[in-house]
Amino acid sequence: MNQVLSFFIKSGNKHAFEATLAPHMDALFKVAYQYTGQKSDAEDLIQDLLIDLYADQAKLNQVKTLKPWLMRCLYNKFIDQCRRDKKQKMNDSLEQSNIENLTARQHHHDESVMHQQVLIGLQTLSHNQRAIVSLHDIEGYSLVELSQIMDKPVGTLKSDLHRARTKLKNYLKLQPSDVAIRQCQ
Repeated sequence: MNQVLSFFIKSGNKHAFEATLAPHMDALFKVAYQYTGQKSDAEDLIQDLLIDLYADQAKLNQVKTLKPWLMRCLYNKFIDQCRRDKKQKMNDSLEQSNIENLTARQHHHDESVMHQQVLIGLQTLSHNQRAIVSLHDIEGYSLVELSQIMDKPVGTLKSDLHRARTKLKNYLKLQPSDVAIRQCQ
């Protein structure tokens, strides 16, 4: 991810911008990947976020708790991107290469298959549900922190999290062969 930061290097602000964001790049990429499900889309999302952050460095330097603020910016950027790309349904899209990867890995270790199923299962969730599950269950943010990041009441987040977990749980009950068949339809 440090390659992405090199895009934004200018002589005067090089070290300040890099030093501020470098410790958070891996976490941002990880969450972006969980949101999008694809490496290239995650990189694009991070790049768009960095462009915005670079343009408004004064605001970036005023933030006291940087990591939650960056996660909120990433979430907002993801939601904006989803709204912009109405023709591309992120809930229903799954590239053929992902299906081929899943069927090729069925003979490998069970954890690998489960990992692929979870990634595909995350794609079946709505954008909001995917964000909540990724941030809470995978990244470990508390509901109070999520309330600040997503600007929603804790009670709403609890019900959204419950619905997302139920949907994901029902999806994961499918057999590996059902996943490939269901995604091809």
